[in-house]
Amino acid sequence: MTEIVDTAEQLEGFIADHPAAVFYFSGNDCNVCQSLFPKVETLLQQEFPRVGLGKINCSEQPEMAAQHGVFTVPSLILYFEGRETQRFARNISLGQLREALARPYQLLFE
Repeated sequence: MTEIVDTAEQLEGFIADHPAAVFYFSGNDCNVCQSLFPKVETLLQQEFPRVGLGKINCSEQPEMAAQHGVFTVPSLILYFEGRETQRFARNISLGQLREALARPYQLLFE
């Protein structure tokens, strides 16, 4: 299930509550963001069900985006055990996302 993240405290709490988390940074006027998000959500639900998914709207929360070094949308940041492990921006491949998640997910949960 996707959680909308509106504050830095929510983001930190989300990371603390989920051993594996993905944050999806998007914008209101970004068509790519709107079409890619359901695909990312489905990938996580089907193949990586224990990964938490947080969504941050950069149009409404520009300071959060800047604090995390996100200056283009869509962007994805992956966290495992509280640490950022990888980030993807603009041209995001679901295959690359799957590869980036597979090994750490396997080590952490299987």
